[in-house]
Amino acid sequence: MNGIETIRARLAARYALDLYLPASRAARRLRETSRALRGKRSVATRLEQAEWRGLLPRRSIRLADTGKRSGNVNVAELAILAQAAAATEPGRTIVEIGTFDGRTTLNLAINAPADCPILTLDLPDEHETAFPLEDSERPLVQKLASGERFRACASAWRSFAARITQAFGDSATYDWTPCYGRAGLVFVDGSHAYDYVRKDSETAFDLVASGGVVLWHDYGVWPGVTRALEEFEAVRRLGLRHIRGTSLVLWRAPARVTPHTVAGQDGAEPLHVAAPAATAVDGTPPFLPRE
Repeated sequence: MNGIETIRARLAARYALDLYLPASRAARRLRETSRALRGKRSVATRLEQAEWRGLLPRRSIRLADTGKRSGNVNVAELAILAQAAAATEPGRTIVEIGTFDGRTTLNLAINAPADCPILTLDLPDEHETAFPLEDSERPLVQKLASGERFRACASAWRSFAARITQAFGDSATYDWTPCYGRAGLVFVDGSHAYDYVRKDSETAFDLVASGGVVLWHDYGVWPGVTRALEEFEAVRRLGLRHIRGTSLVLWRAPARVTPHTVAGQDGAEPLHVAAPAATAVDGTPPFLPRE
């Protein structure tokens, strides 16, 4: 059974990148043309676009439990995230801000190097928040069980899921300091409200190690995400890239990143994150990634 699951997972990855992604790009162009002919404007985006192959090396990846629910990344985005996980420096931590149902978390763990721990943080239902949430994202918080898809994954993937540490709390006040400068990959997919995207992005800049990657979801979809990322790029000229045909944005940390600040080019003001109060982890010991 495990062999069959692995074959299915490899075929799903090929389908996602070689069939789904080109088809979805063509469909998007047709939708934009149709809207233009009807006098309707599509959401304008300003970040420079790039092909994912120009940003990440292509590795052999596997995609499990690919069924999409509302709130999930699409299968092509899942495959690109899996590629980023596969390219993570061995021993580095992978951090996900926003667990939701755990589909992305599971696939990050499956494709990451064997010695890369996965830390995922989710906001519990009814938890007081530091900033207001978007009204339309409340259903994403009020789910039956956070991380259910890696907790109840097929037997073929259980050893990978065992590397996942699930934490709960508000990403704006969670104590991230033990992880500063240690993450090889940070995926920002928490609240889409502008203030949260700003704060979570600042956290991601502090978390990422030299040469590591930060990825955001829902650029060009949620106004708060789009506005925040475009402001970062306009002020700091970080070199953010919108991955063509997706709602993902990628940034690779430069050769030198201090644990607590990331400076923009040309003397731009550094980004700062205050040390927040500690938050309990779901029955697990404190998460201590690699030095």
